[in-house]
Amino acid sequence: MEFLLYLLKVNVAIILFYGFYRLFFQQDTFYRWKRMALLAIVFISLSYPFVDIARKSFLTETVENVLLPVYTLPEVIVGAPVAGQAVSFTHYLPQLLFILYGMIVVLLLGRLWIQTGVIIRMMRGTQKTELYGQTVYRNEEVKTPFSFFRWIVLNPALYTDTELQEILQHEETHVREAHSIDTLLAELLCVFCWFNPFAWLLKREIRMNLEFLADHSVLASGYEAEHYQFHLLRLTYHKAAAKITNNFNVSLLKKRIFMMNKKQTSKLSIFKYTLLIPVIGALVLFNGALKVQAGAIVMNETALTSEPVITDEAVTDESVTTVRTDKLIAQNTAPQKKNDEKPQVLPYSEVLPSFPGGEKALLEFLANNLMYPVAAAEQGIQGRVIVRFTVNANGSVTDISVMRSEDSSLDKEAIRVVEKMPKWEPGKQGGQAVAVYYTLPILFKLPEDTSTTNTATYTTCDDRIIITALAPTNTTDKIVEPVIVDANGKVITENVIYIIDGKEIPQSELPEIDPKTIESITVLKDKNATSIYGARAANGVVLITTKSGKSE
Repeated sequence: MEFLLYLLKVNVAIILFYGFYRLFFQQDTFYRWKRMALLAIVFISLSYPFVDIARKSFLTETVENVLLPVYTLPEVIVGAPVAGQAVSFTHYLPQLLFILYGMIVVLLLGRLWIQTGVIIRMMRGTQKTELYGQTVYRNEEVKTPFSFFRWIVLNPALYTDTELQEILQHEETHVREAHSIDTLLAELLCVFCWFNPFAWLLKREIRMNLEFLADHSVLASGYEAEHYQFHLLRLTYHKAAAKITNNFNVSLLKKRIFMMNKKQTSKLSIFKYTLLIPVIGALVLFNGALKVQAGAIVMNETALTSEPVITDEAVTDESVTTVRTDKLIAQNTAPQKKNDEKPQVLPYSEVLPSFPGGEKALLEFLANNLMYPVAAAEQGIQGRVIVRFTVNANGSVTDISVMRSEDSSLDKEAIRVVEKMPKWEPGKQGGQAVAVYYTLPILFKLPEDTSTTNTATYTTCDDRIIITALAPTNTTDKIVEPVIVDANGKVITENVIYIIDGKEIPQSELPEIDPKTIESITVLKDKNATSIYGARAANGVVLITTKSGKSE
């Protein structure tokens, strides 16, 4: 998520800067200033997301005075989805888009690597020589002169002395001023921002301005403009050696000739390049405001009733994603923690606190520990509970309070689970560990439609509960295996005896029972079970009576 946000910020800056460049700088003849501006655009676009001016700034004070900011965790849903529920395609869409992005990046990097390999392979067939005091590499197979970093490659036999001098002056400018760095940087920008057409347009401007610089150097050296331009026209039909080289006859020749003949821009116009400073400042302020807002979430009804984040894809044995109604448990009424001494608690921090193992581990912890209160389930109570707590500088979780209440039993269950949390990695502000507020929304939700959703029936027996999840009435699904839950919330599945109409059956046959044929379920435990079925019944006996068995 952080990378996607960074990528978004970079591309917003590219779009903004490119529009600014086209509006104010494109037609200038200040080629060196334009080069510096283009390089600054690339570097600032890539680096400004890392600049944080929020700390100890007016942005922080403004937000703290106006908002009640708290960092909010993804909402946890208790009671849904049920086992076997299909996962929407849109759930996987972000992952699929990220994979597609990565595949295209890899392809473009491979293309760049191949082009580099073509140049290196071409250099192996060259012969180093001197022409007019300039070191060049002769290759008879090269039709178009080009330079790449400190290499100038050409076939001298194809040109007159004057043409050779023009070519060498042009390519020597590329080499001396390290234009290949600009070219490679523009290529890499397009690799990672391939989806942004403005990145490709910016690359085009960078390449074109480098040719303007080299052309200007040739004309400034005293060569006749008309002869030089005709020389360029004669070479336009030759194909470039590679896209990443600086080619003597690079495309967009009409634009190059136009700029060679253009009247020089007034020197007073050079001051307009300072207009980039407020644009850069605006971007940095924008980034700082986003960082503050990321840690300052307003606690209002609109935010709390937005679309919840389901903790995972589906309920499986290997992946705990949400707490199902087949994990009902009598409510634990543990008291809320209190602290006599309260340290200063920040609404956000530069480095946010983190649960051991990350957010995924936190969601798994919540899903493993949250239980739907029996009393609430019996009365059909459901709704959203908002819990706020403090992650202290030592990582401990304290000051647990309910910001939004639905029912006392749901509130107590939410508090109970938050109290069980292990120590977090504390948040940091200015390199120092600090206390930070967190909020956790929990949606307790019961199935609404038994025709499309699995339901659960249960029977209490002293300190144990037997839960039988029934299949939908409009499907051919079989019964979901019953489980026994003790008062501590521990699910007992091993060495449980199952008796149907007086006949013991193995646990594996339970899914074959049609739920609609069940009349009643009885649970025997401890002495009641062992006195009849012996010591092997120590973990309990489940007596299932079917409608046909009752009539018999």
